[in-house]
Amino acid sequence: MKRILLAIVLALGVCPLFAGVTTYTFTSLKWASKVGATVCDGTTDGWISNKDATEYNAGRLDAQGRLYSCGVGVKTGTSGAGATSVITFEDVRRITFNFCQNSSKGRGTIYVQIGENEPLSIKVNKPATSGEGVYNRDSIISLETPQSGKIKFWVECTENAIYINTISIRSASGGSSVFTMDTYQLVTSVDQLQDSDQVIFGVAQDGVNYIMGYYDEWESVNNIHAIKGRYTPDRMMVDADERAIYTLRIAELKGQKAYIFQDELRYEEAYLVASGGQTKNRLAVWTDVVDEKTYGNYGYWDIAIEAGGKAVITNKGNSKAKIIQYNAQNNPTLFACYESQSQTPVCLYRRVEAMGDVPAIIAPLVNFGTTLKAADARTIQINANKLAEDIVVTHSNTLFSLSSELLDRDGDELTIAYSNVAPGHYTDTIVFTSGEVRAESIVLLHIEHTLSVEEAVRSIDNATVYLKDVVVTKKYDNYIYVRDETGSMLLFDRGDGATGKRYGADVKAGDPLSGVTGRFINYYGVPEIAPTEQFKIGTNTEVLPEQAEAIIDSADVCRYMVLDSAVVNGWTDLTYKGKHYAVENKFHLPNFDKDIPTRTYVIVSYDHDVVTLYIIKQERYSSEGIEDIESDHKARLILREGVVIVQTEEGNYTLQGEKIL
Repeated sequence: MKRILLAIVLALGVCPLFAGVTTYTFTSLKWASKVGATVCDGTTDGWISNKDATEYNAGRLDAQGRLYSCGVGVKTGTSGAGATSVITFEDVRRITFNFCQNSSKGRGTIYVQIGENEPLSIKVNKPATSGEGVYNRDSIISLETPQSGKIKFWVECTENAIYINTISIRSASGGSSVFTMDTYQLVTSVDQLQDSDQVIFGVAQDGVNYIMGYYDEWESVNNIHAIKGRYTPDRMMVDADERAIYTLRIAELKGQKAYIFQDELRYEEAYLVASGGQTKNRLAVWTDVVDEKTYGNYGYWDIAIEAGGKAVITNKGNSKAKIIQYNAQNNPTLFACYESQSQTPVCLYRRVEAMGDVPAIIAPLVNFGTTLKAADARTIQINANKLAEDIVVTHSNTLFSLSSELLDRDGDELTIAYSNVAPGHYTDTIVFTSGEVRAESIVLLHIEHTLSVEEAVRSIDNATVYLKDVVVTKKYDNYIYVRDETGSMLLFDRGDGATGKRYGADVKAGDPLSGVTGRFINYYGVPEIAPTEQFKIGTNTEVLPEQAEAIIDSADVCRYMVLDSAVVNGWTDLTYKGKHYAVENKFHLPNFDKDIPTRTYVIVSYDHDVVTLYIIKQERYSSEGIEDIESDHKARLILREGVVIVQTEEGNYTLQGEKIL
């Protein structure tokens, strides 16, 4: 995920007291535990069971990334199960329990006692929302006066079960908090790669100090330009550069592991693809990972790491050129895909967390991005190391609000929120101070104006557009035609690039849509938006066609219209009001009613400077209620070949007064 880190670190003299955090994760019914990857032995560290628990759940992550049902379970019949730490903790200031319950049950009390002090307790009630009990969450006990001693805890369960996953102890004797630094280290094994890793593409050759930048059509429309990189002498590390960071996603394709590189920092919904087809050496960033007709699975990759860190990154799509390499011969140099390993090989650097050995505060950038939301909140983790005082938090823009003005000296979460904000660009600077240590975090927010269709179709190509509410007039395949009171346009639904699912897979004519966001392009006269986010679908209502005027032209593109007394002359031609128009059977009608006037329902398109009508359906005129009538012209209605016409002495006419030749 986005983790652009800003920090100012100042060294201090000797501090009177450093605090740290020790987190134990419980792994068995006997409260066996580990700290990080280290398993506690229960003799020199770890815990000694007072009373065994009844079950253990390994847990998992749900689709939203939340930890689901993880921990050691204490049921009603085993109330009192718990353990005591082997070691003594000095000056304990805070204890955090991570726990969960059953889906909608689980009540009781978690008790904890430090040394000979009075026991403290956390009350566990039924979850406020049914089903939420299965998700792990934290409950915190804070002590105004630090306490010392061995830590004992136990669970009294009065209904169903309570599961304890971890216990985190902030104390003078705890280990230093881990804080993050923008350290990118050479990947020497595929096993090091994890989902959501931030990675940089480097060059696997001594003395070549370039890294792969981001996709920029001003630099190269077909490939990705190289930028200067700073490597350590042994090339085991490279400096962070915001212009070169990609987010790695680990996926499954046809039962096999595959990798996706997402340019999340700049474009959010954009992915690295091999786009050369069968003739070109091309590498680009596009908005999807699958193109069934031409490029196949062109956003999925295989990764093999050879000796010394050389990375062979091979595309799984249909393009002939598949292997990412660095081209030192091109001017300017660039990264592209090649059919064979004919160019300079690349390597990968992944961002890792490193321990700091100086007093520091680290706070990530808070980027709400471009949004339509008038109210929102983001929670960030503030990491700290070797601080003697708690962290004071201040900011200047009263548009934003903070969840706290004082954070723990070992770091804490901070929530930044805003509400009832008008469209515009907003920034703020959050300042964190602890003694002489100071750090800043920048807050960015851009609330976008929504556009009517009339305004949207005047956008420049590739502009991000936020539409006001529209209604679907017709849909086929991934073409969704929409309109509002100002005009009509097309949503070209490529779908979610990560999952391949179309945003409008379930929409139908008459569905109102809100929150449509995407990139605009005028495609040979057809104004269209490729959605990049999931929009909302409202309650379906009837949508009626617009009555066509005497002449249909490019101004009518994307409109849903009805043409009275139109005559379909063949599969490619239609006559209306004496003018001929091109026809396409996009809606796969089995046949047309030809050579007779019908009420013809169409979507108007504009293909390469030619107005083209996509016929949705035809309606023959009814013969019900037809009778002879008298008029100055001795006219009468007759039924001829299933079509109602007006017969006069001067000739035959359609119901709209158009003479039939």
